[in-house]
Amino acid sequence: MILTIIIRTPANEARRWQQAQHFVSDAQDQGHTIRQVFFHSAGVLSAVHHDALPTWHLLAQRTGGEFLLCSQAVEEHRVEILAPFVVGGLGALVEAAVRADKVVSFV
Repeated sequence: MILTIIIRTPANEARRWQQAQHFVSDAQDQGHTIRQVFFHSAGVLSAVHHDALPTWHLLAQRTGGEFLLCSQAVEEHRVEILAPFVVGGLGALVEAAVRADKVVSFV
C-alpha cells in the first residue's frame, strides 16, 4: 500500500509527533511504501525539533520517500531547512495524495 502522511503536530506535542514517527516506521516494516511525509502548518516545527530531527532523518533514509516542509509554513515560522527536508507546496501534497492508496494525517 502506498501512503502519504501529513504531519500538523506542533513541536510541543512530543507524544503526538513520536506516534507519527512510530507509524511511519511500522508501516515501512510491514512492507508499505511511504511516498511522502508532508509537514504542514505547525508541523514544520516538529520536523526540525532537535529531539525529532534524528529520527525523521533516519526514516527518510529508510523509506526513500519525500519529506517536504510546507513552503508557506516555513516562511511563517522562519524555519531553517535541514536535510532530509525539502520545501514544497500544497500542489506536491495533492499530487502525492492522488497517487497514494491512503492519506494519514497526524494533527
